[in-house]
Amino acid sequence: MTGQRIHLFDTTLRDGAQTTGVDFSLDDKRAVAGLLDRLGIDYVEGGYPGANPLDTAFFAEKPTKHAKFAAFGMTKRAGRSAANDPGIAALLEAKADAIVFVAKSWDYHVHVALEIPLEDNLAGIRESVEAAKAAGREVMLDCEHFFDGYKANPDYALACARTAYEAGARWVVLCDTNGGTLPDEIGAIVAAVTKVVPGDHLGIHAHDDCGCAVANSLAAIEAGVRQIQGTLNGLGERCGNANLVTLIGALKLKERYRERFALGIDERQLGELSQVSRALDEMLNRAPNRHAPFVGASAFATKAGIHASAVLKDPRTYEHVPPEAVGNRRKVLISDQGGKSNLVAELERIGVTLGRDDPRLGRVLEEVKEKEAQGYAFEGADASFYLLAKRIMGEVPAYFEVERFKVNVERRYNALGDLVTFSEAIVKVKVGDEVLISAAEGAAGPVNALDVALRKDLGRYQSLISGLRLVDYKVRIFQGGTDAVTRVLIESADETGERWTTVGVSANIIDASFQALVDSITYKLMRSGATG
Repeated sequence: MTGQRIHLFDTTLRDGAQTTGVDFSLDDKRAVAGLLDRLGIDYVEGGYPGANPLDTAFFAEKPTKHAKFAAFGMTKRAGRSAANDPGIAALLEAKADAIVFVAKSWDYHVHVALEIPLEDNLAGIRESVEAAKAAGREVMLDCEHFFDGYKANPDYALACARTAYEAGARWVVLCDTNGGTLPDEIGAIVAAVTKVVPGDHLGIHAHDDCGCAVANSLAAIEAGVRQIQGTLNGLGERCGNANLVTLIGALKLKERYRERFALGIDERQLGELSQVSRALDEMLNRAPNRHAPFVGASAFATKAGIHASAVLKDPRTYEHVPPEAVGNRRKVLISDQGGKSNLVAELERIGVTLGRDDPRLGRVLEEVKEKEAQGYAFEGADASFYLLAKRIMGEVPAYFEVERFKVNVERRYNALGDLVTFSEAIVKVKVGDEVLISAAEGAAGPVNALDVALRKDLGRYQSLISGLRLVDYKVRIFQGGTDAVTRVLIESADETGERWTTVGVSANIIDASFQALVDSITYKLMRSGATG
């Protein structure tokens, strides 16, 4: 490891928890701390012990093995000593390696929010830092609204930073709390602060309200700070915090940073970056951002035929870094914009071999273009794309034929007098010479009823689909109006943990769902080696 050390501080479990719609349970917090620890993050901020029962319970035991565990809280209240402040007492009782105090550094906030003299705020910073340091903890001060404060009264903002450093703070963190500062301003202000506090004691905490949080963090590094605060996937209040995932990718892989700085993350850990990002979204039941830098599903996707042809010759033509370095992969998308280069590459990726001179390749390409004109999208439906190609090649057995199906939805009062909605589906399937009729009903909706009925009895293939289950269902409406065309994407999984996605398109949402369900079952049978 060479270069000046950059320390990574993650606040997903504290600042990230302020994201609208995000609520971490105690188990969630422990799981996220484990992800960050394995990734090689230097500091994991767990929350605010004493502020709520969840965070207090979380700090009863240190959840990390390698990363320093940090507790967040306020500096002492005005009018009492640090020794008699209950907030500081809770911080010192927490099983934390480091204590992060937050204090006002904008004189306007001191006057309006705290309603205390400026000198009392400085005294609170000094005494709080000294108390935590005397207790043997590593101490940091988050200078809230530092950049706005510096613009309004630079002398006072600098006095807050200097006071913390002289009292023994290991890190003085400059916070762009409102997220409105621009990169050139960050660089100039940080450069001024380094004349008061050494850069290897300075950190940056950026918010993304102007879309500049990552750029501001990098500008701060250039100006001298050596700690970056951020969150996984950019979680955070309002527009979010600096995305630590993006920052890790840039610092590890872009030459101007890689050659000058070092992180506590090795190449193996970097290769887990995409998995860590997606694991957090899975935990929060959020759809991953397909377009996220480095780790998004589309981060290394190529759709235009001329681009795909170049990528296949040399990936550097359209890739700024190797996708494998961050645990991602290259995707050459199949669409009506793509040509044979895209098609050959994608067929090979899913295990279908067709030479460029094979006449069937042209038929597959024409079928893809025709289907996409109807509204199909195979970019995220590998299983349906696989079946499309195999059908043209004549390699999909006629496992079963659905002769008819019927779906009813009824809203009625039940025996308890509650107004409920029930769905019922009946499916008639022919398997070989055997005709099977299955029915299913329930309150989970018509698609669920159709799915259950279709998989209820498939004759001699039943044992092969017993572990099959639907795990995700997405609907896209396009071409507008109540008669719009509907695209349904269904993600399925089986007992082995394998997952695949199929697509269906129709003006009728039930019919589109049915197409995707049939493809899912057919794909499972093919992967299981079933014969017709």
